[in-house]
Amino acid sequence: MSFGTLQIPSIIPKPTIQAYIERACNPQMFEPDLALDLEIADLINQKKQNYPRDAAFHIVKFINHRNPIVSMLALTLLDICVKNCGYPFHLQIATKEFLNELVKKFPDKPPIVPNPIQMRILGFIQEWKSTICTTSRHKDDLRHINDMHRLLLYKGYIFPELDDKSAAVLNPTETLKSPDELEEEDRAAQAAKLQELIRRGTPADLEEANELMKIMAGYDPEQKPNYKMQANEELERIQRKTNLLNDMLDNDLVQACKGVQPKIQKFISEEDDVESVERLLSLNDLINTVLKRYDDISKGIFKESEETPNPPPSSTTASDSWLIDLGDDEQHPPQGQIQISDDLLGDQNNSSLENDKAKTGTAMDDLIGLSFN
Repeated sequence: MSFGTLQIPSIIPKPTIQAYIERACNPQMFEPDLALDLEIADLINQKKQNYPRDAAFHIVKFINHRNPIVSMLALTLLDICVKNCGYPFHLQIATKEFLNELVKKFPDKPPIVPNPIQMRILGFIQEWKSTICTTSRHKDDLRHINDMHRLLLYKGYIFPELDDKSAAVLNPTETLKSPDELEEEDRAAQAAKLQELIRRGTPADLEEANELMKIMAGYDPEQKPNYKMQANEELERIQRKTNLLNDMLDNDLVQACKGVQPKIQKFISEEDDVESVERLLSLNDLINTVLKRYDDISKGIFKESEETPNPPPSSTTASDSWLIDLGDDEQHPPQGQIQISDDLLGDQNNSSLENDKAKTGTAMDDLIGLSFN
């Protein structure tokens, strides 16, 4: 008596996010698989939960790989995820743990010529500081990126120039949102932040998580943001910009610019001082460029403007603030990593750094959570 062959349906488990990342960072690939990278970003956005953190820390593991091809592939994947995954992923790359891992192979003393991997990481930190840390509605949660930027500057690292085209992707192009859209965006950010606070599990984080849950549940209606007022404020900003543009296109301003040109040209011919002549020539070129753009727009010719001449030189200078506050985080860097302390300040008696330190006590001590090998 034969019972035949018993057929057991095979269950093929779906690939994990780690498996996708390993495929994207395969050393046998000499160029990034952009389609796969975008698929990973979409998967992070769809699944949410632990996916942003798992992905970020798996990617940074490959960034520190001994094979430079793997490192560059992982850096490309990181860039795509940052540009496509939004706040939940941004929250993870702004943690001390991630930033410390990202610069794990940076030496204490900067090399004369950083390698391509280091240069790209420096470019990312510069880009994040100039974009999401400035324009995000939740930029306070990303402050450790600014702190790492200051720390690297303090150690002597030089950041590359910002790539405006690349950075433009991270700057919000559509700032006008309805009250419902603003609330939906906040609730998604609150859910991601709540999960991160609970994961950390320190008393301070759990206390903050408790307060956040009250806000999400509507326990205290007075703490709920007025999204209608926020939307109206954005409308008012757009109206002010429109009025400013209208004033700039006003014919009276055009005639005023045309009217001063002969006088400026006369000054150029009569002036003997070289610096004054350069300033007048720069101003004259600027007026010519603006008037030409105005004429083109009046004729219906719309094109990207040519490089605008530099404005007349100004004596105003700016200085960066070195004061950093990382909060009351008691996390210490692993043994062997560098930590910034007061003894590294040297004898900068005349610098603003020491003056600020005198006001805050241990400003540089706040850098203790950010470090690199």
